[in-house]
Amino acid sequence: MRIGNHIPFLREHGVELRHTPTLSTEEYGLLISPVSAATKARILTRSAIRAARQTNHGELLLVHRLLTLTPTPMIDPPRRLDVYDFDDALLVGSAAASNRRFQWTKQEARRARLCMSRARLVLAANATLAAQARQFARRVEVVPSCVDPEAQPIHEHAHDGPCVIGWIGSHTTLPYLSPLLPVIQRLHATGSPVKLVVVGGDTGLRGDWIEHRPWSLETQATDLAEFDIGVMPMPDSPWTRGKSGYKVLQYFAAGVPAIASPVGLNAELLADGSGIPAATEHDWESALLELIPDADARRERGHAARAFVERHYSYQRWAPELAQLLHSVR
Repeated sequence: MRIGNHIPFLREHGVELRHTPTLSTEEYGLLISPVSAATKARILTRSAIRAARQTNHGELLLVHRLLTLTPTPMIDPPRRLDVYDFDDALLVGSAAASNRRFQWTKQEARRARLCMSRARLVLAANATLAAQARQFARRVEVVPSCVDPEAQPIHEHAHDGPCVIGWIGSHTTLPYLSPLLPVIQRLHATGSPVKLVVVGGDTGLRGDWIEHRPWSLETQATDLAEFDIGVMPMPDSPWTRGKSGYKVLQYFAAGVPAIASPVGLNAELLADGSGIPAATEHDWESALLELIPDADARRERGHAARAFVERHYSYQRWAPELAQLLHSVR
């Protein structure tokens, strides 16, 4: 999303970008699962070998986040680095619950600082992250995370049927949804025609008011186009303040209004009225009750949201500027 999806748009501006992950989807799935430490060690070793091969081509090297999940001497952090890109508050550090006891091995903050200090150019996803990077980097530019509205079907808002409240994410952000679940369950129990669709996680709850779907690249656009309202609850913490509101951008691209916690970039994304900020349980319930019965309001906000991302957060909008930045470090 952050780098690879730029490839066809950058090509139009004279940049040939080769995206080479050091982990496969299957390997990443194992690393965030409770498999044995030995299995994870084998995967990390293979990842380090791939990383070593990718840093010796004589081309410009762009690293997103970190080359490998754990530090690898002489390889990661790389000694020569042209462009460093990041979209999370890595200086705070993160770890999935299944890997929390291995947090000390990742050394994310130390490695991110080294990458920032060594890179000729640092690309940060928002102003908060850019301010953090400027403590260590010589040159920092903001390039937001983007979506491709042209590849996203637009939701058709209708008055009939239940109002579908949608959430899309992963196991790492699923806990953020927990405070909102009783609100939606209560609305359903008191007669509001609502249904929650959770894409990319399993809350453990079952009932006719909630549906869980696996996330996949092939189905996410269709899933998003089925939402009437998109939600992005999030606590206020040093980590979340570095977030770039990607769920909100996805909802907006589908022509879907968003209700979101006004944390990090979310506050800015919601400021033009395409979505509604919600900081408390009362805020969430009030915002949902405002949008659930009013398909016309959802349609109007969704139309404005789609236009907003086309103007400000699309690959088409940012490819020329990103290409210019990459050309500047040739």
